[in-house]
Amino acid sequence: MIKLTGMVKRNCLVFLKDKGAVFFSILAMIIVLALTGIFLGEMNAESVTDLLEQYGGARNAAMDKENARHLTQYWTLAGLMVVNSLTVTLTVIGTMVSDKTSDKLKSFYTAPVSRFMIAVSYIISAVIIGFVFCAVTLLGYMSYIGMTGGVLLSFFVTAKVLGYTFLNVILFSVISYLAALFVKSTNAWGSIAMVVGTLVGFMGAVYVPVGSLTDSVVTVLKCFPILHGASLMRKAMCEDMLAKTFEGVRIEVLEGYRKAMGIDIFIDAKVISDELQVLFLFVCGMITLVLIAVTAKKREAV
Repeated sequence: MIKLTGMVKRNCLVFLKDKGAVFFSILAMIIVLALTGIFLGEMNAESVTDLLEQYGGARNAAMDKENARHLTQYWTLAGLMVVNSLTVTLTVIGTMVSDKTSDKLKSFYTAPVSRFMIAVSYIISAVIIGFVFCAVTLLGYMSYIGMTGGVLLSFFVTAKVLGYTFLNVILFSVISYLAALFVKSTNAWGSIAMVVGTLVGFMGAVYVPVGSLTDSVVTVLKCFPILHGASLMRKAMCEDMLAKTFEGVRIEVLEGYRKAMGIDIFIDAKVISDELQVLFLFVCGMITLVLIAVTAKKREAV
């Protein structure tokens, strides 16, 4: 246990001392925040107010606009948390790729530490840093929402969001580790990180809502854990604001909005429950761990 703790501490410090890695992790978060919060946020809020004007009857326009703005803020935060869960852990796992290319990993293998423990140390490091980054993001963004007059999440909802965050971070850490096993250079890993950082916003329906995509694209996205991780976050964060914003509006309008914004994910016209989505993420993690074990055994045999 002491050896594992030492390896985890070392990996975390290596990442934190790499100012470039930390900077680009923060930069990715800022880019997503700018795209969804500044450029797309107003458009999403206007779409909500338009719905309320069209189907809500006589309403308080000023209150509707305020509620729509805060609903959009939480929707944006949910997507941002999922993006961070993947991009930050991917960057942290880059430490292993760097160790591999510099032959430090070979030195670790000659030390009295099992290969399993070395692998686990990289994954745990990614989980710790990824979760901390996401928690700081949650705290910072909620502070902003509070200062702009929004209603803060309750203790129960915050705990639920952190639980989903932890699940996402673990899943994306093991997936990133599996990908790193096949990468032999830091340049290649940097290219992968750049591509993934671009795609994750689309795969999680963060940049473009599900309702704006074709049915075939949505069907493909449902096969990946990113969309389901984002859906869980959105349901937890937006539930109270959805009830407040769409109060007095026909249930069909609310259901259509939830589907269009990727809050609810459907299969055969039925909403996938939270429990099934959590189970799907768990199964994805287990499959990834099996693939890691198989890959590691094959490499030892070579």
